[in-house]
Amino acid sequence: MNQTEIFNKNLNEANTHKNHHMMIRNRESLELTGVKKIESLNSEEFVIETILGYMTISGQDLEMINFSVEKGEILLSGYVTKVEYYDHQDTVDNPKGFFSKLFK
Repeated sequence: MNQTEIFNKNLNEANTHKNHHMMIRNRESLELTGVKKIESLNSEEFVIETILGYMTISGQDLEMINFSVEKGEILLSGYVTKVEYYDHQDTVDNPKGFFSKLFK
């Protein structure tokens, strides 16, 4: 079984169990599961809501290659410089707090 088959098998298991996984390859691509929705996106930053809260992916020349709403999967390409999670409790208790942190 090659790496792609292993990843796809894990991806299917992840979606069955509502898990959240991330794989970054050489800082040039990012595969993410457990995605609920994309809040905002541009070539330098993606803000994504996952099953474990909000996250920001920053970088250069970021581009969405594939997004499956049904499966909760996203594939990004570009140079990844930072991945940041926001505390899940903060996003559940006070969703406006997320945006106030983002625009400080």
